[in-house]
Amino acid sequence: MPANPIFSDDYFEAQERFINLSQRLGFEMAVIPHPTFKSEEGPVQMTVAVQGGQECEHVVFITSGVHGTELTAGSGIQLDLMQRYLDQVPSSIKVVWVHAVNPAGCAIFTRTDENNVDNNRNSISFDGELPQNPDYEELHTAICALEITGEPWAKANAEIKAYTDKNGAGALTQKVLKGQYTVPMGLFYGGVKTSWSTTTLKHVISRYGHGAKRATIIDLHTGVGPSGFCEVMDLSSKPGEELEWSLIGGFMCDTIDLLDLDEPPTKLILEFGTIPFEQVLDAHRRDNWLKRNRDIVAPELAEEIQQELKDALFVDTPEWCEALLTQSRDVFEQYVLKVGAEV
Repeated sequence: MPANPIFSDDYFEAQERFINLSQRLGFEMAVIPHPTFKSEEGPVQMTVAVQGGQECEHVVFITSGVHGTELTAGSGIQLDLMQRYLDQVPSSIKVVWVHAVNPAGCAIFTRTDENNVDNNRNSISFDGELPQNPDYEELHTAICALEITGEPWAKANAEIKAYTDKNGAGALTQKVLKGQYTVPMGLFYGGVKTSWSTTTLKHVISRYGHGAKRATIIDLHTGVGPSGFCEVMDLSSKPGEELEWSLIGGFMCDTIDLLDLDEPPTKLILEFGTIPFEQVLDAHRRDNWLKRNRDIVAPELAEEIQQELKDALFVDTPEWCEALLTQSRDVFEQYVLKVGAEV
């Protein structure tokens, strides 16, 4: 059990708790099963709970599990906010809680979906020529090394260090990790078509956002920044070039742009820091290696890699858990309760 009991051990426990709480609170619910991915452990689905009436002028979407590895943190935050502010949400606001946007990735505990698509690089137009990323292609064989031990791993790490020494540490996140569309089994792969998760979230936004005059989306993530610190990434306007995430494209938050509103939507990502970014990246690199070699990897090693990934995205201490809840409440009060009171 996690250090704070509001958080769950895995997706299936989190899903059950989300459904039970939503039903107990009397929220309207919709369950959207994944059409192809199944698990013996339980249903694999995106679950939606709606708080508020259909005719509200302002709709707020709060999403978890865009990256499967970050679902347990986001789900716990959702459970906390749903209960804490049940009777405080203004009547002018409808809150749509979307649990496990990427249910396949949540079920198998990996960042991507079942096709290795990073859903936070997928919300782009696939009609024309896809974005190019020469920096990623230069480092792909190092990032997705053939081996994760010994000399091959050391050589791969040396190549990445040489790149950051030459271009600066920020270039790794600004250029290499901004998304790539040419290596299907690589990291940060945005795909060649709109994913099931992106398509389905668009349907959810269209259904529950129809008729609203204002809209907000708050997407919950972990893995970048000082441990326990929440960076509020405001995507409502073009970010400054000094921000490490300024060049990243295809954010899932951008799906809200489909709504016909009286004013531009508010688009926020809450990014909670965990451990040093190099360690987080290494955990994703090892998980990528596991995907590519699943059939020949011993169960003990696979479990070790997944536990390392879990520890990289969720710091299981009372202090870290409380930091997530406290800062999430601050954001909810500022962007939901306060905004609703001003209407």
